[in-house]
Amino acid sequence: MKLSESLKKWEEFGLKQQTELRKLHYNDLIVHKGNSSCGIIATYKDILEKKFSKIDAPLQVCWIREENKFLVIDGYHRLTQYLLEGKINYLCEVDWTGYSLEWRIPLKEERFVIKGLTR
Repeated sequence: MKLSESLKKWEEFGLKQQTELRKLHYNDLIVHKGNSSCGIIATYKDILEKKFSKIDAPLQVCWIREENKFLVIDGYHRLTQYLLEGKINYLCEVDWTGYSLEWRIPLKEERFVIKGLTR
């Protein structure tokens, strides 16, 4: 998504503090790699232990204006299950406010990136 389109969404939804449902590609997401107790590593461990998501809801993401990407703030079990099924596009509930005071944005080296993934 181009920054100009994102800024229009910010004006439409973010300034009103409303969310939008939309499909996003994995490459648009910021996913925290984590460790054995948080992030996608912990979630993968849970799934290996047969601890799956119990709800069927969109991933919750927050648009990070500085990167024009979306930070995953809820839905790691669903995201991991989708990845294991080969899915790379997800229905997301987008918070368009453009920042996150509640959630820390992982540094580049702390992110789970799938190399070579194309749209």
